[in-house]
Amino acid sequence: MVEEKIGKKGEGEITVYSLPYCDYCNLLKGTLDKLEIPYTDIDVDTNVLMGDWLENNLKTESYPIIYFRKSPGEYIYILSETNLESLNSVRIFNTIEEAIEILAQYYYEI
Repeated sequence: MVEEKIGKKGEGEITVYSLPYCDYCNLLKGTLDKLEIPYTDIDVDTNVLMGDWLENNLKTESYPIIYFRKSPGEYIYILSETNLESLNSVRIFNTIEEAIEILAQYYYEI
């Protein structure tokens, strides 16, 4: 389903919070590149304050973390695990393929 969208323009801004040595992070970014989906990569190894904020507020230490913003006030975090009791504006994925599918639903409004 996502493959048929290659090269098509979606809506919204995507930020990937990643670690340089994280295989899942690199797989996600490689897949986004292949699908020609634009994103901003934030290395939380060099941006420690951002990493601390994400881990404290999203109750996770797992990467990658995907932030998708459709418009001001309309956003979602896509992550692999969390200890949050309330999952408002958070979607959980089990595999990178599932993360891409969730992101595509929002990006392409599938």
